[in-house]
Amino acid sequence: MNQNLQKFHSIRFQNIQALRAVLAIFVVLEHVRFAACGAFGVDGFFAISGFMILFSTANSTEHFFKKRLIRILPLYYFMTLGTFLLLLVAPDMFETTSADMGSLVKSLLFIPFDIGGGVLQPLMRVGWTINCEIFFYFLFWLSFKISHKYRAVICSVLLILPVVLSHTLSHNSAMLTFYGAPVMLDFIWGMVAYYVCRWVYVNWNEKLTTLSSYALSLLRIAFLIATTASFALLIATKPNINTLTWQRPLIWGGVGFLLVLIFFIIELCGIKAPQAAIQLGNASFSLYLLHYYPVMLLDRMVFHFEHLTLFSLTGVCFAIAVSVILALLSHEWVEKRFSDRLKNRLIKSS
Repeated sequence: MNQNLQKFHSIRFQNIQALRAVLAIFVVLEHVRFAACGAFGVDGFFAISGFMILFSTANSTEHFFKKRLIRILPLYYFMTLGTFLLLLVAPDMFETTSADMGSLVKSLLFIPFDIGGGVLQPLMRVGWTINCEIFFYFLFWLSFKISHKYRAVICSVLLILPVVLSHTLSHNSAMLTFYGAPVMLDFIWGMVAYYVCRWVYVNWNEKLTTLSSYALSLLRIAFLIATTASFALLIATKPNINTLTWQRPLIWGGVGFLLVLIFFIIELCGIKAPQAAIQLGNASFSLYLLHYYPVMLLDRMVFHFEHLTLFSLTGVCFAIAVSVILALLSHEWVEKRFSDRLKNRLIKSS
């Protein structure tokens, strides 16, 4: 049992990285006006985040919060400052957002505020998910400080509490409204997925290796069908789901949990994701933060994504290609090289 646990905690989860790539592409499509079909990608990301954070702290929590900030802040701050500069030099590009120092400071400090029209988002609109991630990291840090063994349970309670308070109390707090949004519960799905995947590996990994090739083939087909059905369900529910209610974590978060589990088991069954998908998954954080402006600019200036035409479809392919190239460059130079230098300075020297 202990040996299997050690093996489990040495897995690289390459298929789950490929899942990140798929979800990131769906998020890109969410910002294409005629498609608008991928908001659920965020829920999948949150589920993967809950899974990976619990996994990565199984043996050590040393420098946890510092490592997460070094991983997240450089690119987020770069994009936020870039957005602020764009607001100053080209305000017509933005519909409701305006440049002011208060909004910039709040965005950099993850303080929710009304960006316009009652929407609680930072200056860089897609950065709202980064606010959620940072809040989750903070609650998780508090949780393992209380008890490493029960960190998932404690963190789940801390995530549920503001959601309950936000929906039961009469208040006008932007902080409670934002961090008490039901979407925060998606992180719990990810932590549940960690324990389920761990149980599957410990109890079934060796048994899977002894299955006949015919049985493995049937199992692979079953999980591939389940994957297709999961994404079909996500796409089918997109037009009708209310993303501000409990529907979101129950449906999209629940399917995100299933996808993490499926992609994990598929890898155990011997189906490996293409290397290109794994590489794009590694750069999915950059793709998520960088894609919005190429898509928006190409929409407004060239391809007009309001309706599906051959021309606009060509534009979408071009926008995805540009976003992917920028993401791969960002991953190499910002996420890896720059962040590694920060790690060497702030962690290894401490």
